[in-house]
Amino acid sequence: MVRKMKVSEIAKLFNLEIKNLKEDIEITSVSSLENSKEGSITFVADKKHLKDAVNTKASAILTFEYIEGLDIPQLIAKDPKSIFYKLIDILYKEEEKKSQISKTAILGKNVKLGENVYIGDYVVIEDNVKVGNNTKIYPFTYIGQNTKIGDNVILYPRVSIYKDTVIGNNVIIHSGAVIASDGFGYYQENGEHKKIKHIGKVIIEDNVEIGANTTIDRAMLDETIVKEGTKIDNLVMLGHNVVIGKNTILVSQVGIAGSSKVGNNCILAGQVGVADHINITDNVIITAKSGVGKNIEKSGIYGSGFNAVEWNRWKKIMLYIYKLPELIKKLSS
Repeated sequence: MVRKMKVSEIAKLFNLEIKNLKEDIEITSVSSLENSKEGSITFVADKKHLKDAVNTKASAILTFEYIEGLDIPQLIAKDPKSIFYKLIDILYKEEEKKSQISKTAILGKNVKLGENVYIGDYVVIEDNVKVGNNTKIYPFTYIGQNTKIGDNVILYPRVSIYKDTVIGNNVIIHSGAVIASDGFGYYQENGEHKKIKHIGKVIIEDNVEIGANTTIDRAMLDETIVKEGTKIDNLVMLGHNVVIGKNTILVSQVGIAGSSKVGNNCILAGQVGVADHINITDNVIITAKSGVGKNIEKSGIYGSGFNAVEWNRWKKIMLYIYKLPELIKKLSS
C-alpha cells in the first residue's frame, strides 16, 4: 500500500527549501524522469540530466539546484538522490507480518523464540535454535540445529541455513540462498577423491544483506565470516574459510575460493573471480570479469577484463596476438 504525502510534508520531514509551491500537491508515487506522471515526485542529481528534468510530467521534483523553466514545486537538497531513496521507504511500506507460528511449521526441541516472531508455512527449525525479536521467517525455509539468529532478521522463502550458523541483527537473506553447506574440499587416496568433512561454521554479522541463490560454505575447521554492513548480490559464491570485511560489496556472480580474505570497504564487480588463499586489503575496487590470482596489498582500482569490441575487429586483434611471438623473434634478430 502506498502512503500519500503533501509536498510541504516532504519538505518539512527532510528540512528542504521549496520553490514554486503554488498548490500543496498530494504526492501518491515516485518515478524516474523518463516515466514520470501526475501525482509523482522524481529527482535529478547531476547537471547532465537537467534538460530531461525540464520536460518531466511529475508533480514535484527533488533537485540539487533551482531549475529554470520548470514550473512545478522544486525541493532543493544537497543530496536529492539519497532523499529520494528514503522517500521510497516511507511511501512504499512493506506489509507487516504479524507475530504468528504457522500450524504447518515444524519446530524441534529446545527452540527459543523472541518476541513478535513470524514463522510461515512449512518452515522447519531443528533442535536448539535461538531466534531473536521481530524476526520474520518466510515459508519453506530450513534452519539447522544450534543456529543462532538475531533481532529484526528477514529470511525470505526457501532459504536454507545449515547447522551451527550464527546470524546477527538486521540481516536480510533472500530466497534460495544456502548458508553453511559443506565447503568444496577433497583429498586423493588410491586415485579417488575423498570428501573432507567440514566441522566449522558460518558467521554473518549485523546489517548484512545476502542476495537470492547466493551460497556461503561452512569452514572446514574454523569460521567463514561476513562482517558487519556488507552487501552481497544474487548468485555469489563464497568458499570455505573465506572472510569478507566490513561494508564491502560483492556484485552478482562473484566467486571467492577457499581461505581468501577481502578487506573493508571493497567493491568486487560482476563475475570477479578470486583464487584460494588470496588476501585483498581495504578500499579496493576490482572491475568486472577480473581474475585475482595474487594478493592485493595496496588500496586502489584493479581490473583485467576486456571491454566488448566489434566482432570482426576482435578477430583481427586475436590474429595479431597469436603472431606476437613470431613478431618479437623477428624484431630481436
